[in-house]
Amino acid sequence: MAPAPEAIKATCDAYVAAYRENDKAALLTNFAADCEWTDPVGTPTHYGRDGVAAFWDGVRTMADSIVLEPKDLTICGEEACMIFEIHATMAGVTMVMDAVDIFVFDDEAKIKIGKAYWDMTKAR
Repeated sequence: MAPAPEAIKATCDAYVAAYRENDKAALLTNFAADCEWTDPVGTPTHYGRDGVAAFWDGVRTMADSIVLEPKDLTICGEEACMIFEIHATMAGVTMVMDAVDIFVFDDEAKIKIGKAYWDMTKAR
């Protein structure tokens, strides 16, 4: 049974908040234990919360801060699509990239599969 749309929205909101607060532990609570995370699509997939944690650590070595600014969230059944901007600050300079995350949720509204779509060549 698909989780309620309100539960999916709450997970997406918590995902965004974890980035804003630079809180890896909070981010990981949004993922199922056996999740798959591909960010961006075309790079190797990270498996389980340990894989997502390793991804987070790698990204955080490249940016001083990362803030996600959601523009739209569409929820359909057990899936959601979030359109947003990534605001990444490195050495006092902020770049902005347009991005789309596609999520599939488990029965507890945890992210089971996540795929991120963004293109560094379009950063501004």
